Amino acid sequence: MSKKHVFKSKSTVKKPKKCVHFFKCMWETDCEALARAELKALSPIALEAMGRERGIELDRRKKKSTLINELYEVM
Repeated sequence: MSKKHVFKSKSTVKKPKKCVHFFKCMWETDCEALARAELKALSPIALEAMGRERGIELDRRKKKSTLINELYEVM
C-alpha cells in the first residue's frame, strides 16, 4: 500500500497591496498606513483638489477620514 501525501495548505487569498508610492514601498512594510498618513497630513481642500485630479468629486462637508478613504480607493 502506498501512502498518499495530502498537503494541506493554509493559503489565504490576500488582497494585493495598493501602492501609491514609487520607491518608498521597497523599504516600508506597511505601504497602506504610510499612504494614509500622508493623506491625513493634507487639508480637506488639498484632498478635494487631489480627488479632482483623479476624476472624483469629494464633498468637503464630510469628515476628513471619509475623504481620505474615498480618495485612497481611487488611487
